[in-house]
Amino acid sequence: MHKKECFYLGKIARKFSFKGEVLLFLDTDEPELYQNLESVFVELNKSLVPFFIENANLHKGDFLRVRFEDVTNEQEADDIIGCEVYLPLKMLPKLEGNKFYFHEVIGFEIEDQRLGILEK
Repeated sequence: MHKKECFYLGKIARKFSFKGEVLLFLDTDEPELYQNLESVFVELNKSLVPFFIENANLHKGDFLRVRFEDVTNEQEADDIIGCEVYLPLKMLPKLEGNKFYFHEVIGFEIEDQRLGILEK
């Protein structure tokens, strides 16, 4: 899976237990949509690696408490702390009306009423 085919879901923020559980910060307005995932892609060494989820529960709103199948101890959890997490674009919820996702507006200019055209 290539990064351009995915969307950023969040970041592995910290360990939760000595058995390898981690807290995944979800960068979304609707974290409840992502509590029943089977897997995610974790960016390791600039490559997206599939990690299969054994168990996941929402934790304090924007966090997902996750136990990955192959992360079974503190050291293995330490190795993925700070890593970004992605999902395939096809897993994005459908939007209604005139709403859009950021990746859908590439190539457009943004014009501020006061400052004019904004540059990257």
